[in-house]
Amino acid sequence: MGVFKLKKGYNIPLQGSAERRVEKAPKTTAVAVQPIDFRGLRPGMKVEAGDTVKRGSILFVDKQRPEILFRSPAAGTVRDIVRGDRRAIQRVIIDVSADSAEKFESYSSGQVTDLTPEAAKSILLNSGLWPALRQRPFSKIADFEIAPKAIFISAVDSAPLQAETDLLLEGQEQNFQMGVNLLSNLTEGKIHLSVSPATEAFFAKIEGVEKHQFSGPHPAGNVGVQIHHIDRLLAGDKVWYISPRHVAQIGRFLAKGEYPGSKTYALTGSEVLDRFYVTGTEGASISDLISTPLDDSKQRIISGNVLTGAKCTRQGFVGFYDDMITIVPELTGRRFFGWLRLGLAANSFWPMFFSKLTPGKKQSPTTDMNGEERAFVSTGEYEKLVPMDVLPVHLCKAILVEDIELMEQLGIYEVAPEDLALCSYICPSKIEFGDIIEKGVITMEKEG
Repeated sequence: MGVFKLKKGYNIPLQGSAERRVEKAPKTTAVAVQPIDFRGLRPGMKVEAGDTVKRGSILFVDKQRPEILFRSPAAGTVRDIVRGDRRAIQRVIIDVSADSAEKFESYSSGQVTDLTPEAAKSILLNSGLWPALRQRPFSKIADFEIAPKAIFISAVDSAPLQAETDLLLEGQEQNFQMGVNLLSNLTEGKIHLSVSPATEAFFAKIEGVEKHQFSGPHPAGNVGVQIHHIDRLLAGDKVWYISPRHVAQIGRFLAKGEYPGSKTYALTGSEVLDRFYVTGTEGASISDLISTPLDDSKQRIISGNVLTGAKCTRQGFVGFYDDMITIVPELTGRRFFGWLRLGLAANSFWPMFFSKLTPGKKQSPTTDMNGEERAFVSTGEYEKLVPMDVLPVHLCKAILVEDIELMEQLGIYEVAPEDLALCSYICPSKIEFGDIIEKGVITMEKEG
């Protein structure tokens, strides 16, 4: 086992971690599958508003690669197909009714191990779970026409108020192993499983993987950071990555022959009154999962974590790749003499507030930017937050001037917006590093 103890990074001390207990959601009234969760997806619809669907029914396909299917996580009636700018489909909302499921062929562990690569690929495409596999570079749904150099599974989550992987997978060790067995048929390379000291015991008996232990501040849990340290991407390389929860979902699909619609979420944030883990339905309505009264004008509801999650409303739905819901106070106005505050209850990476004297004290965050965007100032501090051989400021400047060759030299293929999210958090110029990296990724993808 490789052991990586990373020193660069920063853990934001926030209040609102979930307790280590799992409960079942009392109800599921509606779910949604959201094409906007999948980078670069152009959906081709297979249902219309008013149609009745089963759990596992096809809702839409990828227009560019129609072999990639997106199936319903619950049975019910299609309430609405929500469109945004230029009539782009944002989500398909389903009102849930009595459960009924499409039936697929089930497999034993031995049968899965003996599958050919093409058979394994066909099963995964047909399951509707292929979108769980993403690839680097570009962080998009994996291209099934290529053979990846390796497959990475990260069971390390270092994000603020992170969900604990062992609770998300409670009782699913056998499903996880079967999912690994299928994935091993998709590559001639290795399957790398990253664990933390806290999750190592849960995955101790998993076979067919090469294990690595990562520890350190965020972003040590980011799969991009782990790829960089385990098997760095070279020119032309393609690797796939997938979350442990999705690996277990693949195993459940193989064992039961049904689309696995259930999912466990962590309810986090200082505005959540009762914080714990809840088992509901994939793509569930946020109001079905949280009993706390929600007010969009006073609270910021986030599908995911505070650094990279998507802002939602109380009528919103949890994203396909998200395992947590975070709710923090929403700033509703300017604070009187805010610039003169002592900052006893305000966290800052910089030694600007008195809270720096109590570094271990967790704070309740707000959405206050503490300023507005201004000239890009190079401070030399950003490099302390990125445990990779990447220069954040130089890379972002190369992206802004669209210097393709320099972007390649500075490591654009190795990063995704999440890898530089902390740079945005500490930036005195209020620069959105993630947006710039996304622009760079799109530019390189267009360049081929």
